[in-house]
Amino acid sequence: MKCLLCQQFFLPSWSLSNVWTRQTVCLPCKISFVKRGECTDCGKPGHSLCWDCERWRKQGHSLQTAPLFLYDAHAKAFLKRYKFLGDTALINVFKEDLKKVKVKQDLIVPIPLSQERLSDRRFNQAEGIARLMRGRIKLCLARSDGPAQSGRSRQERLERVNPFTVISSIEGKTILLVDDVYTTGATLHQAALRLREAGAKEISAVTLFRSV
Repeated sequence: MKCLLCQQFFLPSWSLSNVWTRQTVCLPCKISFVKRGECTDCGKPGHSLCWDCERWRKQGHSLQTAPLFLYDAHAKAFLKRYKFLGDTALINVFKEDLKKVKVKQDLIVPIPLSQERLSDRRFNQAEGIARLMRGRIKLCLARSDGPAQSGRSRQERLERVNPFTVISSIEGKTILLVDDVYTTGATLHQAALRLREAGAKEISAVTLFRSV
């Protein structure tokens, strides 16, 4: 079998836990991804509550976000191929991890791209992640265009005007937001704010990576 990441052939490891699982990545590549850190709100390593989350809590915008892995060099190489080079099959590397996420919420809501960026990229990386999870997906957010977050400074991210609008009814629903990377938390918190304003009952989030 050929590893999706390193493109080397490998022998799948057979055990009771993966008898029915089609392995897409070799063990050395898989273990190169580092699990989330200690922050209870966002998974950043170092403290039980990081500076970012302390600031969000003081502003009254607490949001429980569960990242799967840290955004280190291996994660950045993965995301470059998946998100920016359009190798959409790569998301299957995390298929089993995403299926194991316990989704108790009514709706899974991936963070949208603007129409302009979606036209350029041809797919929404957050929606690709969400579709590997077990739950009902609802595309209830729209996003106005603006500079790509990856090219903005930390301060610019935090000061950005809220680009989201709610385009369908979510009143009384519990929602799990999904995105690719948690950096400052601005994107997820702004999306959560709009959903709360539209009557969402409870909101939490999952991301594939958490920046370090």
